[in-house]
Amino acid sequence: MPRRTIADTRLALPKGKMLARTSLFLSSSGLGFDNYNSGTRIYRMRSQAMPGLTAKMLNERDIPVQVAVGNYDFGICSSDWLQELLTRYPASRVLKIADLGYDISDIYMACATSSDISQQAMAGGTAAWRIVTEYPAMAEAAAYKMRLKRYRIFPCWGSTEAYPPENADFSVLRVRNEDALRSLNLKPVRRICGSNACIIANCNSLQNSDCSGLLERFAASASTKNKPWQAPEKTVFAVNNNLAGSARAGDVWLALADGHQQVHTETFMQKTGIRLEGYSKSDLRRRPSCDIDWLSIKVIRPQDMPQQVASGNFDLAITGRDWLLDHLYQFPSSPVAELANLGFGWVRIVAVVSQDIPADSIGSLRDLAAAGKMVPLRVATEYINIADRYLRDKHIARYRVIPTWGATEVYLPEDADMLIENTETGQTLSRHKLKIIDTLFESTACLIGNKRSLEQRGKKDKINSLIRLFREAVSKK
Repeated sequence: MPRRTIADTRLALPKGKMLARTSLFLSSSGLGFDNYNSGTRIYRMRSQAMPGLTAKMLNERDIPVQVAVGNYDFGICSSDWLQELLTRYPASRVLKIADLGYDISDIYMACATSSDISQQAMAGGTAAWRIVTEYPAMAEAAAYKMRLKRYRIFPCWGSTEAYPPENADFSVLRVRNEDALRSLNLKPVRRICGSNACIIANCNSLQNSDCSGLLERFAASASTKNKPWQAPEKTVFAVNNNLAGSARAGDVWLALADGHQQVHTETFMQKTGIRLEGYSKSDLRRRPSCDIDWLSIKVIRPQDMPQQVASGNFDLAITGRDWLLDHLYQFPSSPVAELANLGFGWVRIVAVVSQDIPADSIGSLRDLAAAGKMVPLRVATEYINIADRYLRDKHIARYRVIPTWGATEVYLPEDADMLIENTETGQTLSRHKLKIIDTLFESTACLIGNKRSLEQRGKKDKINSLIRLFREAVSKK
């Protein structure tokens, strides 16, 4: 079989915090990706220096997986995500070929500074330790190495520093160094591994492709004396994780959103009349205080809220109906229920295909798939369970759901056939030459609650009073 050349080599590049330094490294390599900058809205790029070398911008968590399955020949990502993949799937056809020396950090298992848990007590005791993390495979491996007899791993989308000590015993998380860990009011239990930006490659591509030109450029940049991408990194201040004012027994626990939904949630909370301190853009804390002495609040990711409410860590939460349904489709008997539609954060959950696909409905797409045009139908999405339910309901015979961590629109048409995505106006989809062929449902922010908490003596009346406040706030302009 003839070896492929650089003319058909694909490179996966990271979005977000790694973008600026990765752009400096690529510029030093002379690859000429002019559109790879923080202001770009173009996710597909072609090298000016090496015609035929193409690149896409992905969420860095997705890059090791996409390189491993062969959708990309090379990628640049943080090595922690590569390590997470290889810990779970050691036979993955991906390997690290160079460290780039920026985005340097450590993965720690940590507990609250107020905790007196030692490794000896962890290994010798009979407690069922609760470990929350974005790295479930590495957390599992660390627990095994520490000889923990009983433990439970709780995978989360992020903000894991917020969970100890009330909702977890330990967090396995990424921080710049031990000082950064202690600034989060956490202390190290075990350092799991280090991490930095690296170049990774698909093993089959290295064996079957002539990528020597690209590898030589990478090597020349990595060996140069002047490395601007390795300049000292600015300190990024994390959300305040002060443990002061921890909850008392009998308190009602409410989870509020961080990230994109934080501003909208803050505006809504002002309408309720509940005065919050530490829940604003200028002063955001993991544990905001409020003027209701029996209400304890914690700020976490909206995606994690249904599972956290179901497990009893929170009595109430404000999240999106999309994430509630994704949870309920996976766990139909979950004790989580929607208590009030709060009306803000409106989006549509839609099925999306490339404009080049000759289908304008899910029915016509099903016909194309049945005719063997797309077998199996590849569906990229953050909503794994919603997608699975939708595809079954629409009688798609053969399909494969591809989990993503964002930037899903970049997967079409090369790496997926359809998306299940959220959109407000559809403009981003149109800009990427995509079209909507079906609307699954509309989603807004909602108040969710644990059904058992609603019947619990000492909490029932308090929760009902909050529900009334929230419903009254919905009608306020």
